[in-house]
Amino acid sequence: MLMNGLDKDGWVSIITSTKELDINLKKSKLESNGIEAIIFNHQDSMLKSLNDTDFMVSLYVHENDIENAKKIIE
Repeated sequence: MLMNGLDKDGWVSIITSTKELDINLKKSKLESNGIEAIIFNHQDSMLKSLNDTDFMVSLYVHENDIENAKKIIE
């Protein structure tokens, strides 16, 4: 399965939220600490235009970085 152009194998979601800004800030913090992170936005652009509901956004890191990533974003 592809996720933002990357193969999902080996990537693990460490946080999911409806607050996209918060997820983006956490991603930046991880990257500034040398941990590659990607965001997967669960929204469908058509659904968003039809519905005002908040959509989930997940932050993924490689499985080898889970422990360090969680420490950094706490």
